[in-house]
Amino acid sequence: MKIKGDSCLPLDALRGALVRNEHGCEFRIHGFSIRLDEVTNVLVDLKAYDEDGKLDSEVTCGVSIHALESWTIQLQGETP
Repeated sequence: MKIKGDSCLPLDALRGALVRNEHGCEFRIHGFSIRLDEVTNVLVDLKAYDEDGKLDSEVTCGVSIHALESWTIQLQGETP
């Protein structure tokens, strides 16, 4: 499947997606936020996996959406 460059989807559709940085570390998208003093910078709230490969439910980090440009993403389908 080819995706056109001008395609779009709502940010909420990315919740739960698996993202991988250039070092191979994997995270799940938990949500999105903005800082009120910098509203044009969308932060992607990520949850990391621990040493045992389990999703760390307690720790979330916010990364600028611009910093994810070289990361890969795997979208998750809806579950019935």
